Amino acid sequence: MIPSNGRMNMSCEGIRIEGSLTEAMEAWVARRYGRVVDIEMSGTNEGNYAAVGYAAVENAEAGTVEAVVLMVQHDPKAGADSYRLKDMAEEEGPVLDFCPERILDLLSPTDDVLALHWRERCRDQAAEVLRNSAFAMNA
Repeated sequence: MIPSNGRMNMSCEGIRIEGSLTEAMEAWVARRYGRVVDIEMSGTNEGNYAAVGYAAVENAEAGTVEAVVLMVQHDPKAGADSYRLKDMAEEEGPVLDFCPERILDLLSPTDDVLALHWRERCRDQAAEVLRNSAFAMNA
């Protein structure tokens, strides 16, 4: 998926977030990529990120729904409501692979090798979490 700015590469930019993180990220993704079908933001603090998000985004030109990964890091030097945001389309092979299955289920079929590999890793992670939670409940 090529963002509306025409660039394919992962971006990193400073943003201000006042209020709901999820609402702010949904608006940002919609401006950059297109209509957000679903989004989930969580404060996983994975890799020193304050929040990680996954969005299913409609690519109107292609008639498909594709994934975007968001990584948000607080930038206190720039102000209390300032953050650094990195985004990456699934075709770029994101490292973060904890996308919720409900979002994966919304994505259109793809032949892109990196996107397929990322989706597979996400489903493997979801299955592992399910196995671990079932094990913990039975312990």
